[in-house]
Amino acid sequence: MTNSVMSVGVSGLQAAQTALLTTSHNISNATIPGYNRQQALQSANTPQANSHGFLGRGVHISTVQRIYSQYLDSQSLQAQAQSSQLNSHYNEIKRIDNMLADTTSGLTPALHDFFNAVQGVASNPSSIPSRQAMLSSAESLVSRFQQMDQRLSEMREGVNGQIAGNVAEINSLAQQIAGLNANIQAMESHANGQPANDLLDQRDALIRNLSQFANVDVVRQSNGHFNVFIGNGQSLVVGSSAMALKVVASPGDPQRMTVAMDLSQGEVLLPEHQLQGGSLGGLLAFRSETLDSVQNDFHQLALGFANTFNAQHQAGLDLQGNLGGDFFVITDPAHAAGSIRVAISDPAEIAAADGTGGVTNNLNALSLARLQTENTLQGGMSYQSAYAKLVNQVGNKTRELEVTSKAQESLLAQTDQARQSLSGVNLEEEAANLLRYQQMFQASSKVIEISNSLFDSLLRI
Repeated sequence: MTNSVMSVGVSGLQAAQTALLTTSHNISNATIPGYNRQQALQSANTPQANSHGFLGRGVHISTVQRIYSQYLDSQSLQAQAQSSQLNSHYNEIKRIDNMLADTTSGLTPALHDFFNAVQGVASNPSSIPSRQAMLSSAESLVSRFQQMDQRLSEMREGVNGQIAGNVAEINSLAQQIAGLNANIQAMESHANGQPANDLLDQRDALIRNLSQFANVDVVRQSNGHFNVFIGNGQSLVVGSSAMALKVVASPGDPQRMTVAMDLSQGEVLLPEHQLQGGSLGGLLAFRSETLDSVQNDFHQLALGFANTFNAQHQAGLDLQGNLGGDFFVITDPAHAAGSIRVAISDPAEIAAADGTGGVTNNLNALSLARLQTENTLQGGMSYQSAYAKLVNQVGNKTRELEVTSKAQESLLAQTDQARQSLSGVNLEEEAANLLRYQQMFQASSKVIEISNSLFDSLLRI
């Protein structure tokens, strides 16, 4: 009997000690991001049958489990990927919006200054200073076109650099996840299938970090491995093996960096629409949905402006009585905004006259000035309305992304709060558990003490 009483006491002592260790571990890791609180699950030992019935044989720890919800974790991954994509897209488009709408360095003030100078020539067509002012304003206008195109090109280079950085982070995380897959399988096999809780937390934290860069889907295997897929189903981690992504130049545009899978048989380009979610998806969406169209529209505006202004200028006469030539020249129509130049340098070559009233009349200069408000561009728009449309389109998209990004951040915070309320460490609760398990430890110690006393009494009989 004494041995049975002592074994019950020892089992309680061991269970209390394990519970105290688990609680202490929770407290120590309370501030660690991604840590899920753990709980020592106690189960009654199989009772012993005798003539009086079944006698209890104490307690044992069946497992130390982490408090974890796969459903909440999956929700958090999806919310994180979407939030990162929206934030990435918004942060980039905001830069374009600020540039286009800037009342000082945007295109609008340069256009106004140029046509004010054209009006100055129309007011005094024989004045060389007025003509020189028009040439100077034209130089400022083409310089503004070039500067803004350069800034757009710099944004494109910046996107290329960020894509490369994202791919490097994804590769690093994939390697770590694959390594943890192998370690978790080995440790759980060695522990007869008991969960390697802290390693599981580390792997989950890596996957949450991965969801900041791309949409993540996880398929759980029976051996404890996580197979990880990114974007719209591209394999990234399979068991203990990680696939490698790399950044390569697009076949159609060497200046456009895209993502490929680095396989033993060679590179396989991944379509951009398959790389959804996360900051990588946001960068690709920004480039394809915003940057490409803005830069193309900007080039078309520069090309249309130069062609229509040149056509009207060619209809007039300069101070020498010669027909007007090209006022602007574009050396690369595909990159009009970056290659536009002023074609003339002699103010006398400005074709302000129309030839009906001598070379010093202002009729063609008036026609040039009216181009500011006439709908001469494709689609029936003026220079200013075409630029305003571009500014409005980018501004509306920017505000839309700002609103949806904030809404998604709020959803992510709510999801993380729900996950934290379940899996996070509550220090007050853990402090109460410490006292409870301490009392259990002390009571079990008392059981052992009484068992020893009973054993001594039996020896004295």
